[in-house]
Amino acid sequence: MTPVTIQLIRLVFDESARIPPVLFNQDGLSWILDSGLGPLLWHLLERYPERIPPGHAEYAKAANLSAYMLSSETFDRLNEMLDRAANIGCQVTLLKGVSVAQQWYPERHWRPMRDIDVLVNARDQPRFEKQLVELGYRQKSNYPPEFYVSHQHSMPFSHPIKNCWVEVHTALFRADTPAGQISAFKADVLRKVQTVVAGHAPGNVWRLSDELQLVYTAVHWATQLTLVGGIIPILDSLLILRKSRDRLDWDWILEACRNNTAARHLWLMLSYLERHGLHDIPRDIRHGLRNGRRVIGSIGQKMLHQIIDENMAARRQERLFNSDAMITVQWDTLLSDGAPIHKLLMQLPWRMLFPPRETGRYHPARHWRRLKNFLTRTLE
Repeated sequence: MTPVTIQLIRLVFDESARIPPVLFNQDGLSWILDSGLGPLLWHLLERYPERIPPGHAEYAKAANLSAYMLSSETFDRLNEMLDRAANIGCQVTLLKGVSVAQQWYPERHWRPMRDIDVLVNARDQPRFEKQLVELGYRQKSNYPPEFYVSHQHSMPFSHPIKNCWVEVHTALFRADTPAGQISAFKADVLRKVQTVVAGHAPGNVWRLSDELQLVYTAVHWATQLTLVGGIIPILDSLLILRKSRDRLDWDWILEACRNNTAARHLWLMLSYLERHGLHDIPRDIRHGLRNGRRVIGSIGQKMLHQIIDENMAARRQERLFNSDAMITVQWDTLLSDGAPIHKLLMQLPWRMLFPPRETGRYHPARHWRRLKNFLTRTLE
């Protein structure tokens, strides 16, 4: 069965898609809204108002209006920062939502954003962040300052009144992570031909090139598992592939994917799109990503696709071994380096029985929270 968000994406972006008699039930509508796809749903309902149960269209309309207002405010805040950056001669490259929303989406508010991500040169970072402070932003985090010493971005900035968060990156990934070792993401490459200029008064704004954006989107998505909203990078990649189809430099992409981490993450993204008939993978691209296919394996690929279908593209149904922690263990194990048979028969069963410490399954604080919740429910 096609997951609810994939149905929506096909109906909005594929004109040949067959419209089912009844589009979405209440649970499906709830997941679409939770995933940030309310504007897409409202766009569809403007053409086919009878496709959801009576009385539910107002939720989609409200989600679309809210997204429009939040997006407008976000880009107003972005323009303030870019004006300040231009005045001090600081080059800024847009990342993630604020970049793809303007470049690839029919309406920029269709692309949900939690914060503003920008990339600056390390030597410009103090000057740029000083401008943020002058605009009223303050750094705020649950992590101590030491956590950000080797991080790809500094401690996030938050505006107390404008409800806006900003992350100032000096790299795409931490240097000590597998993703940080991908040569296409190195600072010397980013400074050269892999950015393109977009006009903005009084200066220029930079974006990642189409090829780099595609690889970066896939790697960031696969490296940092996100369940609610995890469908958004999949939609980002689909729009990049469709709108830049004739000009994508696949030779560059495949060269970047000589790194096994990039290869398997991009392969997972492309193969998932192909699974649902959203994008066909040409034979030469399939061959060029063979290292990624080999590391994931056919069984691992099916299991990863199932995780996406059941946890990102639709609301998760409760069953054994599908808590957030267990899904993360499965995801990270199946996408790790190594022989597929070893991961399936040795690593995965062991890690599911004895999860790595990072999951927090055996942390005393977790058990205290569970006990507190149990006592609260019992005494109510």
